[in-house]
Amino acid sequence: MAGAPYFPVNLPLDAAERLHGVVEDLLENGHEDPALERAYRILAWRILAARGEGGNGSVLVARMAEAARDAETLEQYEAARDDVLGPILDGLESAENRDP
Repeated sequence: MAGAPYFPVNLPLDAAERLHGVVEDLLENGHEDPALERAYRILAWRILAARGEGGNGSVLVARMAEAARDAETLEQYEAARDDVLGPILDGLESAENRDP
């Protein structure tokens, strides 16, 4: 999709969330399509950015929303997300956190 033209879309947040759910259902039910997968990821990124600072989320959600708002591309957002979540996931996977 590199070099593809962009166009702005104004979509109410609730409609975007419903659309995201429909696309998720399609992907989970075997409709494998790289373009559909990318659209799903873009919707997730922009929804998180739009939710922003609702005040009822955790610190982690606030950090993720900030990363989503700061990113100019999906790839920038996903890299920032991985930077934020990496240490958390590493900690969860460490030997000290495993059941004996």
